[in-house]
Amino acid sequence: MPRGPRLLPAEGIFHLIARANHTVRAFRQSLDFIVFKKRLLRFSMQAGIMIHHYVLMNTHFHLLARVDDTKLLAPTMKALLLSYHHYYRRKYAYKGHLWHSRYRSIIIANEEQKLQCARYIELNPVHAKLCNDPQSYRWSSYHHYAFGTADELIVDAEPTPRERLLYQQFVVSGIDLDYQHLKKQYERGQ
Repeated sequence: MPRGPRLLPAEGIFHLIARANHTVRAFRQSLDFIVFKKRLLRFSMQAGIMIHHYVLMNTHFHLLARVDDTKLLAPTMKALLLSYHHYYRRKYAYKGHLWHSRYRSIIIANEEQKLQCARYIELNPVHAKLCNDPQSYRWSSYHHYAFGTADELIVDAEPTPRERLLYQQFVVSGIDLDYQHLKKQYERGQ
């Protein structure tokens, strides 16, 4: 039986997650990350989806994005995932489904929840043991907020030096927190 449509508000901020099928490495080389970022930029701009935070992991990705018209979210995510799947299939002679099920979308209700979700996203590589600190991971929005590095995906203005320092402290303070606790914090907005 087919799934029904998602029940979403007309607009909002969402944590969007898509995972590769059977933990396949969806991003194997630097070029894969670059190609995905370019496609994400193109499709998000076309739909007016504003990316605030992101992390691209080997087997999945997280986005924190403002969506002004949620009717465009599903077709945009479908186009993004399908477009990257075609690239991946050609490059690696891959057969089968690349993405596991459909993407997840979690509504972010307030600023506190948004900030907690941003920290959760930025710390994903640390908790996956890909690096010891978020500064060491290249494929995330952390460098934009912590150091003011330009990132074409991010719609937020460059943070001030004080905002950068506060953001660094906030994110790093979550490294020793239980990962599942971090997730529950942003999902509940606590």
